[in-house]
Amino acid sequence: MSKPDYSLRGHYAGFVSRLIAYLIDRGIVIGIVAVFTAVASYLLQLVGLDVATCAMNLTLPGIACGASRLFLAAFVLSFAAIYTITFWTLAGQTPGKYLLGLRVFCMDGEPLTLARSARRYVGYLLSFLAFGLGFIWITIDDERQGFHDIFAKTCVVYSWDAFQNQRLVNRLSLKINKSRFMQNPEAFYSQGMTEADANYFSGDSEVPRMKDREDAKPADEGESGYTSPN
Repeated sequence: MSKPDYSLRGHYAGFVSRLIAYLIDRGIVIGIVAVFTAVASYLLQLVGLDVATCAMNLTLPGIACGASRLFLAAFVLSFAAIYTITFWTLAGQTPGKYLLGLRVFCMDGEPLTLARSARRYVGYLLSFLAFGLGFIWITIDDERQGFHDIFAKTCVVYSWDAFQNQRLVNRLSLKINKSRFMQNPEAFYSQGMTEADANYFSGDSEVPRMKDREDAKPADEGESGYTSPN
């Protein structure tokens, strides 16, 4: 019997997995922006400039206040774009997409350049401005392209075995089902035995008696138990 294939490698990624990746990235962006803003505000306070309460005017402190506020505002508004475009260009995936096993590819097979990444991010904004229809379109399109993908001629596919965790579950389940102890632990407990004892007798067809367990112990073993043979 052939083993079932759980791999989705190369398949177009669906709406849910892409949404989760997006939320992860937004959480990372918000966290970095919050930490940077708090640290910058604290450092400015050390030099006597409170950006929250300072007054902007033509004096030196007022100019410094306005410049600091402008810098922080520019950072907050631009960091999400810088974060996303940079990761798309350098790796083809953001950390969120990496965790979900997703990667952005160009439909024409060309590398994902800075210009193409920037174009795709502009498409992101267009998808938002269209009341989210650009993202909902992913559920309709045969190639799972949103407006931003169509605009930049890109697609998102699974770049790893997305159901690798299912394979792990199957392997663990197989081991458990082969264990006579896991199948019927009460039979071993009634003999005062542990799972290690059961593994020692794994080749037997019946649950061994307590006397068999004692006879199987090495002579130099103490009361704490014994080590199963290699």
